[in-house]
Amino acid sequence: MPDFELLLDRSSELFTIFETGGTIRYQNAAINRHCGYAQDDLIDTSLLESIHPADRSKLEGLLECPEQATLDKPIEYRVRHADGSWVWFETRAPPRPEPDTGGYVLVSTPIDDRRNLEQRLEQYTVILDSLDDAVYAIDSDDTIVYVNDAYGSLKRIDRDELIGTDIYEWGKPTALETIDSARDALESGRQDVGVAEFQFSTTDGETVPVELRFSIVTASQTELEQVGVVRDITERKAREQALERKNDRLEAFASIVSHDLRNPLNIAAGHLELARDDTDGGRDHFDEVAAAHDRMESLIETLLALAREGESVTDPRPVELAAVVDRSWRGVETTGATLERDTDRVVLADGSRLQQLLENLIRNAIEHAGPDVTVTVEDCPDGFAIADDGPGIPEAEREQVFDFGYSSEPDGTGFGLNIVREIAMAHDWSISVTESNDGGARFEVTDVTFEA
Repeated sequence: MPDFELLLDRSSELFTIFETGGTIRYQNAAINRHCGYAQDDLIDTSLLESIHPADRSKLEGLLECPEQATLDKPIEYRVRHADGSWVWFETRAPPRPEPDTGGYVLVSTPIDDRRNLEQRLEQYTVILDSLDDAVYAIDSDDTIVYVNDAYGSLKRIDRDELIGTDIYEWGKPTALETIDSARDALESGRQDVGVAEFQFSTTDGETVPVELRFSIVTASQTELEQVGVVRDITERKAREQALERKNDRLEAFASIVSHDLRNPLNIAAGHLELARDDTDGGRDHFDEVAAAHDRMESLIETLLALAREGESVTDPRPVELAAVVDRSWRGVETTGATLERDTDRVVLADGSRLQQLLENLIRNAIEHAGPDVTVTVEDCPDGFAIADDGPGIPEAEREQVFDFGYSSEPDGTGFGLNIVREIAMAHDWSISVTESNDGGARFEVTDVTFEA
């Protein structure tokens, strides 16, 4: 028996022999190592007295009727330490009879370290789940072993359904190439953290612009290979695009002021000099000055329009599209041109800026299709269209017509259609160009909201 007791005393597990009812008859030296008691301190006391009150119900059945006790699952419970703190134990088997004493043996494993780890993991999980950014962890096979709630929301699927799947299952080739390039830079030491921007694929087939930051896990005791944070940068991209458009408008300002506006000023100055020297022909020179001033006025209006664009429409009002079309037609020199209007829709818009959009499209049709052009304004499924019967726009140039400075006319500013696009974007509308039924140009404004 002494050799057996020596073996028990070296065990990390707590061996307790108790009588029916729970009175302690023996405990090995583990009670000292784990709970700070001398080996005999708890002899002849009730085992339940040293158990945390919240855990006593878990053990009462085992202690009262140990011969009939069964365990469907391990029992975790706390034992009071000599210093008043609590120590976690786990028992996985019901008490076994001990023939020499007539009592029963309860074997308990200390799990304080595990419980503390679980609590820390739970705290970390709460922290990760509170983040707005998506967090993931994968193993060496790119299999997902953890994602937080934000990742599931970004992927548009329940997070539990992602565990065990390949993280790149829905990735598009361009996105995977970007991530591979970032990983190569990380592994080569060129970067401390992998960084990549790409279009993140959702389970419903859409994409979201994101920034990924990830690290390679080097700890040998974990199955993890990589952990990363994915941030939705939709708003940032929108701000960048808005800033880019603003910079483009500043460049347009500089171009108009330094070149386009200077030319008519030089013309006007030259003709004024000639008018001073040529009394008889002065009237013709003054006509040229007047034309130059008209050109400057037009350019100034363009400058003002450029200054306004980029500002979102925050308070759209119901506007009768037909009425705005008529006002726009009267606001443009349309002698010889024909208007065909087929719409009775009421759109939610900034009426003044909508008129400016239509005037620019009507003016564009007359300038490119000739003074006798027929301009048609009509409904399309989720918006309206402006079409003409002119020569149209070559398909290869249709993507460029909205760019700053693009013009097929030698004396054109190239800002009219860009202003049209800016006005559409300010309303959250889309605009595209295609071919009309008559072979001319057809501009379709879509994603328009109508009054119910």
